[in-house]
Amino acid sequence: MIHRPAAASESVSTREKILGAAYRTLVEVGYTQISMRKIADGAGVNQSLLHYYYGSKENLMLEVLDFVNERLLVRQRTMYAEAGSFEQIWAQALEYFKRDVRSGYVRALWELRGQALSNARIQTRVTEMIGHWRRLVTDLSRQALAQYGIAGQADPEVLGRVIGDLYWGAEAEILAGEDAEAHFEAIHLMGNLFRWLAQDQHAPQTEKGGVRDGS
Repeated sequence: MIHRPAAASESVSTREKILGAAYRTLVEVGYTQISMRKIADGAGVNQSLLHYYYGSKENLMLEVLDFVNERLLVRQRTMYAEAGSFEQIWAQALEYFKRDVRSGYVRALWELRGQALSNARIQTRVTEMIGHWRRLVTDLSRQALAQYGIAGQADPEVLGRVIGDLYWGAEAEILAGEDAEAHFEAIHLMGNLFRWLAQDQHAPQTEKGGVRDGS
């Protein structure tokens, strides 16, 4: 069982210091090398406090994942609501992705995804987290299909998978040492996906079939 800090402002501040230190340590040394002592030292608190609040390293890491991921989801939802078009959303999402790669968030996420391969509890939480992002991207696909006048011509769930796989594939290859800029450019290019779909759907049937009158 995880013990939650009291609601007092001092406790909230302590919780944020602990989670911030845990996140930084996860990025710096990875899941297998992280320890409650290292996190306590980074947060400037007694190690026993971490055990009181969280009980175990696993509990603390899951709390870190929720803590960071929820803030990024809020950031993303806010941007989606404020941007004027799919093109603006795609461009800003790419900038956010670059920031998340450079900040270490992507590595932290994949550190936990790696643990999920052999830990059912972590797997469940990571799957839930990914589900939130998939729904967000699927809603974006639905919005883009409507913007380009091709709603009903493609399944937004499938397109959401395409976009999600594009980003997660880029994350994995960047972490494996691939050139990040090449992947950023690929994501930028794929921002044309919905425009290409619209052009295909709106093209004259003779062109789409490869046969033109008089040819």
